[in-house]
Amino acid sequence: MQLACPKCGTRDVRVSQLMDPLQYLKHFFGVSALRCRRCNTRWETSVWANGSWKYARCPRCYRQELTKWTMQYYNPPRWTRFLLRIGASPRRCPACRCNFASFKPALGNFEWRHQVRAEPFPRPQGHGSAGQEAATIAEQTPPGEESGDQMP
Repeated sequence: MQLACPKCGTRDVRVSQLMDPLQYLKHFFGVSALRCRRCNTRWETSVWANGSWKYARCPRCYRQELTKWTMQYYNPPRWTRFLLRIGASPRRCPACRCNFASFKPALGNFEWRHQVRAEPFPRPQGHGSAGQEAATIAEQTPPGEESGDQMP
């Protein structure tokens, strides 16, 4: 399934409204129309492409990066509880925050990827005496601010 916009490349997409009976028929057979929320481009994608039909997907946004949810934090509707009792797995889409149940396996566990922040540059250590370090600090202060006895 192609979930990235072919024009701008963003994954901020939604399921497009079906306009005619032919599109309803296509949707029934797994060809869905999506629309980009940024550039408003519309395209069709298939659940049969790249073997994505084998794995669970979000019913709202069709993403396959899913996590799990527990009954402790979410009170599901009756139909979802019924599906869970007969063996479905609880799935959650972190992109649109949709909780659902699916019998299909997840493509992979979604993990929030944190950016590794670079360490700040270390301050150069002075190899000289304390007087030299004080002189370098005095050189860095703006003129007129060395003594604190001046009135503003």
